[in-house]
Amino acid sequence: FPVTMEIYYPADAAGDLVPFTQQPITAPILVFGHGFVMSWDAYSNLWNSLVPHGYLMAFVTTETGFSPNHLEFGKDIAFTVGHMQSLSADPSDLFYQRLDSAAAVMGHSMGGGSAFLSVAFNPSIRAIATLAAAETSTSAITAASGISIPALVIAGGNDCVTPPPQNQVPMYNNLASSCKTYISINGASHCQ
Repeated sequence: FPVTMEIYYPADAAGDLVPFTQQPITAPILVFGHGFVMSWDAYSNLWNSLVPHGYLMAFVTTETGFSPNHLEFGKDIAFTVGHMQSLSADPSDLFYQRLDSAAAVMGHSMGGGSAFLSVAFNPSIRAIATLAAAETSTSAITAASGISIPALVIAGGNDCVTPPPQNQVPMYNNLASSCKTYISINGASHCQ
């Protein structure tokens, strides 16, 4: 199955497949996994905030149905990191020599849990940041014990979909990273 994605990158004009910005930058790669039955476009606040600061954001658009495979979603996230890095090395590609080798995985809810799973499949992933990460069928909590890269785990204090004590707290506690941060946002729910 193909891995599909939506990509947002620094450009001097709006539109599809427009040239990369002429500013002398190389964009760090951020690959994002969506939440359960959510679409990539629910996260416009993220790309609208980060891309103008020089980041490339790739939103993986697989596993959108009611029976997602969390491990395959994690593999898709890891694949997307490698795919974007390969485009930066391709002289015929729009992103040739415009992407930094630095890459981070991100995700919300199911995508956050799958981001934990993705780290095992691509050693070039250098950081992870999750929003209300959910425990996954292949355990994100267990996968965390193999993650030693910098990690940011963000939880909503009033999240009743993925309650922090059963989801984000054990993920954070299991991280093998010496550079990790847990943030609980008072009053925040799962999607707000």
